[in-house]
Amino acid sequence: MAFDASPSWSGFNYQGKVALYYALKLINDHPISQDLSNYSLMLEATEDFEIQRDGVSLSYHQVKAYAQSSYSTYSNALFGVLLELYKSPSVTGWIHTWNAINSKPDFADLTSSIQDDMNIVIAQYTNKKPGEKGIVLDDAASDKKGITKQAAIIRAAIPGKTSDQLRDILNEIVLRQNDCLSRFAAYEYDDGNKFCDLTEINIKIKFEISRAMSARGTVVTQEQLEKCFNYFLGYIDEHIICRHENKTKTSLPIGFQEIVVALRTDHEDIGSEYLVYKFKDQFAYLIDEYLGDPDDYTEPAEEVYCNLMEARKLLLGLSPKDLWKHYRSFSPQIYLQHTHNTVNALSTNPEGIRHVLLKILHAINFACASHNATKYKLTYRTTTSPYQFYLPTTITSTARVSQIVKKITENPSMNEILFEVENLIYGGQERFSFSPSLIVRTEAPIADGDDTRSKRDEILKEITLVPISIAKDLLT
Repeated sequence: MAFDASPSWSGFNYQGKVALYYALKLINDHPISQDLSNYSLMLEATEDFEIQRDGVSLSYHQVKAYAQSSYSTYSNALFGVLLELYKSPSVTGWIHTWNAINSKPDFADLTSSIQDDMNIVIAQYTNKKPGEKGIVLDDAASDKKGITKQAAIIRAAIPGKTSDQLRDILNEIVLRQNDCLSRFAAYEYDDGNKFCDLTEINIKIKFEISRAMSARGTVVTQEQLEKCFNYFLGYIDEHIICRHENKTKTSLPIGFQEIVVALRTDHEDIGSEYLVYKFKDQFAYLIDEYLGDPDDYTEPAEEVYCNLMEARKLLLGLSPKDLWKHYRSFSPQIYLQHTHNTVNALSTNPEGIRHVLLKILHAINFACASHNATKYKLTYRTTTSPYQFYLPTTITSTARVSQIVKKITENPSMNEILFEVENLIYGGQERFSFSPSLIVRTEAPIADGDDTRSKRDEILKEITLVPISIAKDLLT
């Protein structure tokens, strides 16, 4: 694998769900009497995931959650998968996408499109002029930095080769002297589509869970189905987080037997855990939806820093419980510590996440981010004196600012922000300052010219609601 995708992985996002779906379907396609203890699912190994038997790879899977269908969006991933298949003669390869991939103009299919990509690289090398720079195969064979993504993919997949040797390898693939092209395809689902969107993948997973439970004599209720679905998402998520926390590049397998045992288990009501699992699933879905909306998000150029992707790595790398606690911090206007989990669930604000929080995380320079894991708080800090903190929030512009202020100051679980965060970034258009001390307790008004900064053991004398555009300019 040329580039480790692990920072953006989660059991709750599109990649994790596709891996779960494929493993469940493979289990269902075998008789229930068959011993599958030698099969395993590997996440973030050679590709996004792979299936192994007795520790030997059977299939490699690339998963791409792009809103676009143009071939150029996927070309580097396709190029990389083919090189991995070249090295693994008995392995099949698949690409899973939520939109269909178009072939290149004037080409019949993905196979011929990939062949053309390789022919272009070969021709560039063959026809190069003496001393010409920027030749893909020369760069791939070198140890120089600042090379193109395509050259980097070739170097990572097939290291230690000369330019001539790399040319010969591409020729083998193009001329079908190596059969890797015939072992690769866009994955086709049972409905005949070679794509599966964000909503449909959940439906397909639940169908396979229901199918597996029924085959094993389990009575399938909607409640049991939901519990099992969330159990699997949480299990994969914990598996990925554990790998990241251990800071190891070695992926640990998830045995098919573990999955079968979970299918036979009557999952008890997990109470608050069920709520946080459901929340992380929804949070990951909203991020993927935002990334797939061309009105909100444009895929950055290669190796261009993206604020939202950096925030996504951090937030989806949290456990479901810790993400929920961060969400409470992002939502100072909502009380989310009710005794009953159902009330907490009904109090969440998906619109605030989708249309405010994610816009903030996208717009604001993540280099200014300050993460306090022990307090479950992600804020931004100005880089020049006087230093101030800015909290990204889910506060929309639907309510009047006076109503927003009232909800914040009356929220008993948000007392901490009255001491620590001078600015709340929200979805409104006007900058509005208020004095929490005047609302929380009787105190003399702030005199003109007074320093509004306070010691951290006192309630801040002034907190400001700041529009996204203004916060973006201040946090550069």
